[in-house]
Amino acid sequence: MRQIWRNRASLFIGLGIGASLALVTWLAYLGGGAGGSYTHCYYVPIVVAGYLLGDLGGIVTAFGAALLAGVLPLDTDLGTRQSTGEVVIRAALFYFIGLMTSRLFAKLDERREDAASLLKVSRTVNASLRASEVLRTIAETTVRITSAKACSIRLLNRERRELILAASYGLSLDYLARGPVHVANSSIDQSVVAGKVVAVLDVRVDPRFRYGEEARRENLVSLLSLPLLKGATVFGSLNVYSASRQQWSRRERRMVQAFAEQAGIAIHNARLHEDLRRNYWETVNALARAIEARDPFTLGHSERVTDYALQLGAAVGLSPEELETLRFAATLHDIGKIGVGDEAIARGGHLDMSSEIVMRMHPLIGISILQPVEFLTPTLPAVRYHHERWDGNGYPEGLEGEGIPYLARVLSVTNTYDRLQTGSPGRIGLTPQEAGQELRRLAGTALDPELTQLFLRTVSSSR
Repeated sequence: MRQIWRNRASLFIGLGIGASLALVTWLAYLGGGAGGSYTHCYYVPIVVAGYLLGDLGGIVTAFGAALLAGVLPLDTDLGTRQSTGEVVIRAALFYFIGLMTSRLFAKLDERREDAASLLKVSRTVNASLRASEVLRTIAETTVRITSAKACSIRLLNRERRELILAASYGLSLDYLARGPVHVANSSIDQSVVAGKVVAVLDVRVDPRFRYGEEARRENLVSLLSLPLLKGATVFGSLNVYSASRQQWSRRERRMVQAFAEQAGIAIHNARLHEDLRRNYWETVNALARAIEARDPFTLGHSERVTDYALQLGAAVGLSPEELETLRFAATLHDIGKIGVGDEAIARGGHLDMSSEIVMRMHPLIGISILQPVEFLTPTLPAVRYHHERWDGNGYPEGLEGEGIPYLARVLSVTNTYDRLQTGSPGRIGLTPQEAGQELRRLAGTALDPELTQLFLRTVSSSR
C-alpha cells in the first residue's frame, strides 16, 4: 500500500513539473523569447524535480526544459531563431543543474539519515545501562546504515587473549557457534587489537581470515573490522560483513567508526553501572548479615531465602530485571528488624501483645529505611507485603489472594520454607521433607497455591 501511494505521489509530482515547464515556456514566449529573463525560470522545476525525484527526475526535467527552451525564438518580436551553440550550452547547463541538485539533495538525505541513526544510538546509550541492549542496537543500525549483511561486536578478554561475542545482527547461530576468537590465531584481530582498522575485500579467499569456508556458507564476502576504544585502550572489535565484494566508502567508514565510539561509551557506562550495583549489593548484604547476627537462629536466613527466591523466580519465567528486583528484596526483606528490640527477636514466636505489634511493624520499618534509596524503589512492594497471607489474615494490611504483589507472594513462599527449617527458640527446625509437607498444608491459606506447588517441584528437582 505504501508503494502504491509513493507511485501515485511521483505521478502527481511529474505532472506538476510538466505543467510548470509548459507555464515557464509560455511566460518566456510572452516575455520576449529565449533571450528574455523568463528563461531563467526553467531552473525552478529542474531543482524541484532533482529534489523530489532524484537523478532520473532531474535529468528528464532538464532535458524537457532544454527541448522547450530550444524551440523558442531568440526574440519573439523579430522572429529570430537561436543558434545551435546557444541551445547546446543551455541544455548542458540545465543538465548540470538537474544532476548536481539531485546529488546534493541525496547527500543531504544521507547526512540526515546518518544523524538520525547516531541520534537513535545515542538515545539508546543514554536510556539504557544494559550493554547487551545497546550493543544489539548498534549492530542492527550499523547493518542498516551501511547496507551490509551482518555485524558482530566482540569484547576482549585480556587474560585469555580472546575476543568474546557480545552482540550480533544478521549472523546465524551456526556461524556464531565458533565461540571465542583467539587473537593469536588471527592476524586480522591482532591488527585490530593493536588499534588498526582492517578492510578485507573477500574473506572467502583472503589467507588472513581463518574461517573462509564458514564465511562462504554464511554468504559473507567483504569485512570491515574496527577497534573499540576507551581512550587509547582497545577492549574489543566491531565487525561489519557485506554479501558482495565491496570497497567501503568514506561515509561508511565514518559511520561505523562513530558506532564503534558509541559502543565504547555504552560498555564503559554499563561497567560503571555494574560496579555501582555490585557495591550496593555488597553493602546491603553486609547490612542484612549484621541484622541476622543478633539472632543465631536467623544467621544466613536472607542468603538462603534469596537463593530459593531466585530459583522460583527463574521457574516462573521472571525477566532479568524482575529477578534483580527479587534478589534485592529477598536480601533486604527483614531489614526492618533493625528497629525491633533484641528481646523480641530472641524470644522468637513467644511474644506478648506489645512485642507482637512491634514485630509486625518490621515490614513498614523496612520500607521507611529503603524508601530514600531510589534504585531500591522496585523492591518496596515485596518487602512491605511479604508477610501477607493468601487468605487475607496476614499483615501489615491484610491483603489477600492476587491482591498481594506477585514478588511478595514469591518471597512469602520461600521465606516460610526457610523459617520452617531454621526453627526458633522453643521450636526445632524441620527437615526439608517435613518443611515441604507443611508448605503443602499452608498452600491456599497462607501461601499462593500455584507458586507453592511450583516451588516444591523446583527444590525437589534441585536436591
